[in-house]
Amino acid sequence: MKRTALSLPLLLLAIAACGPAELIVTAEVEVMDPETGTPVSRPADDLDIQLLPFDRDQIFETLVADAPPEPQMPAELQVARDSIAAATQEWQEFQSREQALREQLQQLSDELEQYNPAEAQYRVLFNEFNDLEAEYEAVGSTRAAAFDLRSRLENENFSSIQEYCAILIGWEEQAFGPYVEAVATQLQLSGREILADTTDATGRGTFAADPGTWWIYARYPLATEELYWNEPVNVERGDPIEVPLTRANAEVRDIVCTG
Repeated sequence: MKRTALSLPLLLLAIAACGPAELIVTAEVEVMDPETGTPVSRPADDLDIQLLPFDRDQIFETLVADAPPEPQMPAELQVARDSIAAATQEWQEFQSREQALREQLQQLSDELEQYNPAEAQYRVLFNEFNDLEAEYEAVGSTRAAAFDLRSRLENENFSSIQEYCAILIGWEEQAFGPYVEAVATQLQLSGREILADTTDATGRGTFAADPGTWWIYARYPLATEELYWNEPVNVERGDPIEVPLTRANAEVRDIVCTG
């Protein structure tokens, strides 16, 4: 029987058709611009991302269904928690604004040194410096007040929050104890492994995955909440597949307990 050799382009095409597919994940989050006071989008760098061959949410839903009822935070404690979260956000926003003003004042100070006090440009910069300095002092006072409010609210509710968190963490340890075993079972059934990558400075992570259904899992912590992603994606060979992770397709979860 005569054998026909494949040309190099066809051979490379055949190899590519049998190999893994490229999946690109781009992560972007909104942060407060300290200079304008408005939210702006920034790449989420150094974000740990996992590509799972199973739906982790489905595992947790099954475990919760088999567990005792989850303890709920009392209504009055929810109000206190929300107040602490609001005070924390205000404090951090004013802290960022204060830092931005400090840097601007330093820049103006450096520029002033280049001019003689008798020059017109010096007077322009000097007046601008005085206006910024007044704003800097006002922002500093507001930041300090927000911090004091946050500290007072935390101290007033510390014991109650700790008591609730101890109960919640105990329930989670009981309810989610079988999670590792459930994951092992899912990996065995899928015949695949968990893939992982960390986003670079541009918020980009790359995976080489076998065709099939995967779930993109990542968590981005903020001051009082976290962005949670468990995005399903159908991976196919061919052109690279790009999936964005943003606040729009994230589940926003309150951070109540740590540890």
